[in-house]
Formats: sequence, C-alpha cells, structure tokens
Amino acid sequence: MMKNNKKVGKRKKALFRLYILLFVFVVSIVTLLYLNDTRKEIVLDFEANLLWEVQQSSKDVSERFKSKFAVLETVQDLISHSYHIGVEAAKSMETSRQRYHMAYLGIVDRNYVYYDSSGDTESDIPHERVDLVLSGKRVVARSNDGKSPDGIIFLSPYWEDGEIVGVICSKYLREDMMEELIDKPQEGTDLIVDVNGEVVFMEDDYKEYMGELSWEKFYAKKVNTKLKEQFDKELMLRGSAVAATKDKSGRQVYFAVSQIEGYPDFFSVRLTSAEVVEKVIQSSMVRIYLLMAFMIALIVCIVFHAVWTYIKNRKEVYKAAYVDQLTGIPSKSKHKLDAQELIDRQVRKYAYVTFDVDNFKYINEMFGYEYGNRILIHIANVLQHFTDEHELVARISADNFAMLLENPGTKEELSKKIKRIFEMIVEYREPEEELNLCSLKFSCGVYEIDEIRDINKIRANANLARAESKKRILDEIVFYDENLKTRRIEERELEFDAEYALENGEFLVYFQPKYDVTSEKIIGAEALVRWNHSTRGMLSPGLFIPVFESNGFIIRLDMYVLEKVCELIEAWLEAGIPPVCISVNLSRTHLYERDLVERLVSIVKKHNVPPEYIEFELTESAFYEETDRLLRVMEEIKKAGFRLSMDDFGSGYSSLNLLRRLPVDVLKLDRVFLEDCDEAEDGIRGKRIVMHVISMAKDLEMEVLAEGVETEGQKDFLQEAKCDMIQGYYYARPMPVKDFEALYNEQTVS
Repeated sequence: MMKNNKKVGKRKKALFRLYILLFVFVVSIVTLLYLNDTRKEIVLDFEANLLWEVQQSSKDVSERFKSKFAVLETVQDLISHSYHIGVEAAKSMETSRQRYHMAYLGIVDRNYVYYDSSGDTESDIPHERVDLVLSGKRVVARSNDGKSPDGIIFLSPYWEDGEIVGVICSKYLREDMMEELIDKPQEGTDLIVDVNGEVVFMEDDYKEYMGELSWEKFYAKKVNTKLKEQFDKELMLRGSAVAATKDKSGRQVYFAVSQIEGYPDFFSVRLTSAEVVEKVIQSSMVRIYLLMAFMIALIVCIVFHAVWTYIKNRKEVYKAAYVDQLTGIPSKSKHKLDAQELIDRQVRKYAYVTFDVDNFKYINEMFGYEYGNRILIHIANVLQHFTDEHELVARISADNFAMLLENPGTKEELSKKIKRIFEMIVEYREPEEELNLCSLKFSCGVYEIDEIRDINKIRANANLARAESKKRILDEIVFYDENLKTRRIEERELEFDAEYALENGEFLVYFQPKYDVTSEKIIGAEALVRWNHSTRGMLSPGLFIPVFESNGFIIRLDMYVLEKVCELIEAWLEAGIPPVCISVNLSRTHLYERDLVERLVSIVKKHNVPPEYIEFELTESAFYEETDRLLRVMEEIKKAGFRLSMDDFGSGYSSLNLLRRLPVDVLKLDRVFLEDCDEAEDGIRGKRIVMHVISMAKDLEMEVLAEGVETEGQKDFLQEAKCDMIQGYYYARPMPVKDFEALYNEQTVS
C-alpha cells in the first residue's frame, strides 16, 4: 500500500513536471507571438502619436498665423485713420514693430513701392505675392533671399476708405517662429511646407532625421511613387496622413503631415527616425524577457491575484453602477432603487423633483468642460449638504439632477424649500471656492407623490413638468397636474398635424391694419397667422405658436407667412396699387439659423418686392438670452434693407441700456402701458410714463406704435402724446387678406 502510494505520488510529480514543461513551452510560444504583435502595435501606436502631434502642431500654427494677421489688422487700424499709405504711415509703425518683436514691418503700395518702419526702402517680397494680396487674400511665405536673415513674412491687404490700396507686411525671424511653434513630446523635427511642396521653414536639426532624403524629392514623387500616391489619397480624405520611407542609405524615416486649419495652402510636417521606435521596442523586449524569466514564480501569485481582482472588480462594478463618477452622489440606477424603496415604505409623504441648469451647454462652450464639471460637482455637494438624511439626491444625466424630498404639505412650502436649495447653490461656497454662479437659472419640475407608486411614472411626470417650466420664462418651478398631461397630448397632436396643415393650406394669413395717428388712415399692417384645422376648426395662435417654437416648426411657418405677404405685395405692384409696409413676426428660434438673412433676401427677390416694404417684428422676450447674437442678426437684417420693430416693449425686459443698442425702426408699446393709463389711481403716472417713452424713442430716431388700442380715450391720449401709429380693436381686428384689401382700396379711392 505504501509502495502504491509512492508510485502514485511519483506519477503525480512526473505529471506535474510535465505540465510545468508544457506550460513553459506554451508560454514561450505565446510570448514569441506576443513579441511580434507587440512590435507591430508599438509601431502603430508610434505612428498614431506622431499623427496626433502633427495635428496639434498644425492647430498651434493656425492660431499663431491668425494672431500674426490680427496684429497686422490692429496696426493698420492704428495708422490708417491718421496717415495715407506712404513714408509717414510706415514710420509710425516702428513702435509696433518693436513691441511685437518683428524683424521688419512695412507697407507696399500698388506701384510696388516699399515703405519700411525703419526707413529702409528695399524689400525681398516678390511682386506676384503683392498682386495676390491686392486681390484680397492673405499670404504667408518664407523669406530667404540670401541678403536678410531667414524668416517668415505675413502679408495682408491694406485698406483705406473701403478699398485695398496696398499691402501691409511683417517679418519674423525663423528662430523666433520656431521657438513659438514647436512643442515636441517625442524626438523629431518639424517643417512647415506650402501646397507646392516648398519648405516655408524648418528646424536646424533637419538632416539629423531626414538624412539624404529631402521633402521636395518625396513631394515630387521621386521616392517610392506608390507610397506617395497612397499618402496623397489619405491626405485628401482626412487632411492628415502618416507614412514611412527610406533614404538612399536604407535608413527608415517616419513622417506625418497635417493641413493647417484655416490655411489650406500650408501643411505642418513632423519627421523622426526609426531609431526612436527601436528604442521603444528594445525596452519592451527587455520587459518581455524579464516576464518570461519570472513567469513560473508568478504562477503561485496568480490565484491570489485572481481572488483579489474578483473582490476589487465587484467593488468597482458596484461603484460604476451606483455612484456617479463625476460628482460622487448616487447614480440614476442607484437612485431608482433607493427611491422606489422609500416610496414603497410609505413612512413619509414625498415629492419627486427633477431640475437642470438652463443653457448649460453654453457654459461648457464659453468656459470649458472643466468649469462645467466643477459646477456639477458644486451642485451635488450642495444637494448633499442641504437635504435631510431621509431624502435622496442623484445625478441622472449631464446637468439633470433629481431629488426625493419630504413634502411639507403645501405647494407653497414645497416651492419655498426647493427655491432655498437653488439659492444655496448660488450662494454657498466651499473654502477657496472660486466658481461664479450668480447667473445660474434652473428649470424644475415637481410631482407630489400620491396614488402613483411606480418610480418610472413618477419621474416621467416630474420631467413633463420640468419641460413645461422651460417654456415659462418667469416660472422656475412647475408642479405636475393632469391638465399638464392633457396639454402635452394635445401638443403632440398639433405637432403631428402641422406638416399636413402646411401642405394643404390650413394656415391662413390675417392682416391687422396699422393707422397713422394724425390722419387716421391705414399706413401698414401686421401679418398674423391663423390655423383653420381640418377637424377642430379655427385654432387660437396661443395654442399652437408656443408648440411650434419649442419644436422648431415655427421657422417654416414664419417663412410661409413671409412668402404669402410677398406674393400679395407683388400682386399690388403689378396692379398699380401703392403698397404699404407689412410687418412679419420673426421667432427667436431663427437666431440659431446661420443662413437666416440669405433666406429672407431670397424670398423678397423671388417676388421682386423692395425690402423696405417688409418689417420684421422681434418680441421683447427674445432678448432674455443670446442678446449679442440677436443684435448681430438684427444688424445684418437692417443692412439687407428691411425694417425692424421691437414688439411687446414693456412687457418684461425693458432694459433701457439694451434699447440704446437696438437697431430698430419701430418700437411697439405693449398694451399694458395703455391699461395703466386707464386706471383711475395710477392713470396720471401711467400717461407720463407713456409720454416719456414716446419722447425717448423719438430721440433715438425710432417710430412708436401703440398696440392694443381699444377705446377712443386711449386714441385721443396717443394723439396728444404724439405717438406715430395705432393698432388695435378701436380701428380694426385682424381680418382675412381680402377684407384688408377691400378696406385699404376703399381708403385709397376716397
């Protein structure tokens, strides 16, 4: 029995040794294969890094080029108002040349006469480059005539009275430019080349990496034509490419090329030699050999490591699933489980709250994603700090947060509690915290939990209320109710029917006349849209306009109304009827259209309508956001020849500081002004305000139109206040186009 046991033990030991030898053999084969694959991966990674670096370099070069041209524009602005092109203008630039460390700074006139800031009249700028700039282009070129130090010249049109009268040019030494531009994490050298393959500038260590191979030879396809053709194909498709070739001595050279953003005639080139890759490969091979040597010793540790990894992974999986990685508060999944558990217990009465930060994407775009992340972390910290232990908070996604709060019993108390949390987000600061949160605004939806106990339905209802709050400028917090759900269903039906309605002419254009205050005759009209629904009949604009503004359909509807107005004015002109200016509403949604002005101009040109017969109305609420963008769009509309009016002035924003910047022709007073005038107690003060507003608008060279005029007393007061135009039920309600034409023709005949 003992002998048998020994034999069994020996056989087990022999098998164990055999298994070890087999294992070592397999590991050796796998390692060799791995070594080969690793070598390929290292080369691919190296090429990818090289390509990434040259892409970053091209972006840096682009920014530097832009800054150099910005300097030229600044210098030109400084001198063009005081000097004509010539010697005095050039001399006045000497201070700027020294300030910006230029090798030289000067002007070339159309006769190719060069005026240098230092008084020199010689220039190495070829006439053909001057001609190119005189045609309106900017030029970057290498300056290497053998007489002056090697450098880079920047050429930009020189303007006087809106015409190009010459060329303003600057030169920077090659050493200075390379010092500004080159930032190489890896060994290598950099070139900047033009579209013709000429080297604009390069580093001194060029030959160290390129050897006998020149960029010009490669570009001219004198080296490895097949490689060059593949390289050109990738460069054309992606704007960047990477390749490897060999010089005459067989030495391999890696290079990457990327088109410089904004300057398609220039490329950034990064060169390096194969020795750099070999160093990385040799280092990896040493590590692999060491790994083979210690592999057997590590087998014992594998089991322990596997167990430890299993435990660690379970913790990480839990953290990844249930903890928000950015803020550290519970994630959506964890919040859903915890919230459902608390709701099911029914120990307390809860309300479910969801909120987000309005226009958070603009915060990311303006201040960067790191700043935006700091805001999200700050919000999460405040939520944890200022909610009770039996309440829940979570980050659902992006800037969307959720809270399960104890309901104090009334909407007023709950609103007060939520607003206090929002106030603490804005006011509360951790030590050394530098976030600027005073301008944050939130959209918040609340669902008071009652019969519904399913967390998915609860959250959906709160989100529905939150979506509604985004439509209400003044309501930061909106509570869910069944009417909200009903309205949402109706809105969905309207969205579904809108396309059919537009194609089948269900949208009708109505005109409401505008009357001259003195003559009491029609001098214009406002185009309004009505929807004669195929099954529901005539719908109020207040029912469908907000829906279309939220889903973007308002853009098509506004253009449809403009098209109909232009058709009418075109018919008037052909019939010899003197047209009046028609105002068309323009939703703030149009602000995000890049080609808005082009579309407006194309429509009026299509119908041969002079643009001065079209006036675009923008409501005062459009200025709550994107004010600078709106002002730029308004300036473009004015330059196209259209008239502009600001509708509903006084209904909310009423910023006098903004009013002075508005390029509007007409200021439309909201009806609230006239309602104040009718109040017995505040009537005198209300009239004074209206009179001062009218006077102020006239001082700003604006016409004034009062809308919502319904009584003779209001009309008489506006005449006394020297208001220009009146619109309202006192004279006429909105009417079909045919009725307006009849009314207008009757006036014209009489």
